[in-house]
Amino acid sequence: DSLEDLIESASSCWLCSVSDNNTNKRVKDICKNSGIPVYEAQTQASQFGITNAYSTHSNMGCDRWMAIIAGSALCDKGSLTNYIVVDAGTAITCDFVKGNQHLGGWIAPGLETARTAVVSQTKRVFDEQQVLSVLSLGKNTPQCVANGALAQLVGMLSQACSIMQTECTSFDVYISGGDAPMLINAFNEMNKKNVNINYLENIVLIGLAKLAHENTAKNA
Repeated sequence: DSLEDLIESASSCWLCSVSDNNTNKRVKDICKNSGIPVYEAQTQASQFGITNAYSTHSNMGCDRWMAIIAGSALCDKGSLTNYIVVDAGTAITCDFVKGNQHLGGWIAPGLETARTAVVSQTKRVFDEQQVLSVLSLGKNTPQCVANGALAQLVGMLSQACSIMQTECTSFDVYISGGDAPMLINAFNEMNKKNVNINYLENIVLIGLAKLAHENTAKNA
């Protein structure tokens, strides 16, 4: 189905986007023309019991905030929310939450962005867009580029887990995004940490769905 068909079949539309204004305007225009209410997610200083570490919360992309909210919804309701949430896309973001307090996070180039950056800045380095199943040592330039980029992501996740292990005795890791399966596989191959890794196809949508559900229940 087209975007128009999907929106027009809904009773309301919930939007979380850090995309360009033209994309957002298109969604809002479809909703307006169809008489469908549209709600746009905004990063909050505190929401659903989670406190944002940002002093200026509006500077955090709403996609990251929705991923953080999703993590709280996915945690065991009988325990404090200790977790790391990773969204591995064009950029890889990593956020830490301990006992309902967002501690802060990281933003770094994603797999494809890192590979492109190396190739574009060095004339004799090239990339054949190899898709890796495990992390290994490259024996030619394309292999070195591909494995180097993946090693950076694995290292980031490994360091995140090491930091979180100093903060609390137990925690969950939620990983989403297009590069998530590759990252999880490589991480599990290279690390023996006792870490509970959970893959979600789109964690931002889980957070957005929680926001929509709570709003609907409140207004029912």
